[in-house]
Amino acid sequence: MKPALLMIGLGLLLCGEEARSEPEKMGEIFRDSDPESLEFSESLAQAEEERKISEEAKRHEEEVRSKTMSFFQAIAEGQTRAVCLMLNAGFDPDSDLPWPVPQEFVKQFDDHLVRYYVSSERGFTALMLATCLGNEVFVRILLAAGATPNKMTKRHKTFALWLAGKYGHLEIMRLLMRIGPEDPSRFLKVVVDLDAQRATLYRHNQLVMEMPISSGKRSHPTPTGQYLVTNKYKMWKSTLYHAKMPNFLRLSCGDFGLHAGHLPGYPASHGCIRLPSEMAKALFEIVPGGTLVEIVDSGSPASFVGTD
Repeated sequence: MKPALLMIGLGLLLCGEEARSEPEKMGEIFRDSDPESLEFSESLAQAEEERKISEEAKRHEEEVRSKTMSFFQAIAEGQTRAVCLMLNAGFDPDSDLPWPVPQEFVKQFDDHLVRYYVSSERGFTALMLATCLGNEVFVRILLAAGATPNKMTKRHKTFALWLAGKYGHLEIMRLLMRIGPEDPSRFLKVVVDLDAQRATLYRHNQLVMEMPISSGKRSHPTPTGQYLVTNKYKMWKSTLYHAKMPNFLRLSCGDFGLHAGHLPGYPASHGCIRLPSEMAKALFEIVPGGTLVEIVDSGSPASFVGTD
């Protein structure tokens, strides 16, 4: 072969060598290498595959986070159409508020309790937020979409019904307790008069029974307001005062209620409403969960069943 032709041939070979991709060169090297090198090659390939999977997982996580934040923002802003569109598209109504929560989201709430929960409690749900905001429409929509009423936050085990009781949202409490318009509790009402130290049970606005009480003493006054019976315990023991409380009717998930106890003839409890033993037993058997209890001062107008 002539020298000129030889040089051209070498050039073509070199060009071909440079044109080949790095993976092709590495593959050739590993094919000609020992078993340990082949094992190293497989490890590299596996590491690359794991990297791709990790990146895909991160992308998916960011997409989910972004979508979830958009859903919570729609709840916060009262965007009914956006909420319904996302739920109809398959968004999970039980999704937790993503952590950490952007400060811009937290700062839009003036209420200190809402700010605390959205910034400091993991496991806070859209149903809890709608409850705090008193948005009955969103509560109905979320429950219809399958939201879990009893889901709790991680730290303080807070749930939507407790929040509704805290804010005094009676109708939202009824929704969370699945109390319909024809539920028996709708036609019952207990009126507690603190000044008169009397409690009266009404059914369909008609007096059923009346009894003396002993409410909270001056250092632990019984709060006035409207509440619902959220829990019934045949026998309850106070976790604060270690006192037995037979036939206990808890009010709005709070730390007080009605129960059998000693009546000295004046306010003497730590905030609960003590009742005569037999009357407490009878009231416990008559009153279902969801019954309205209105605690008033003497002379305050006490609205009747169905007017709240």
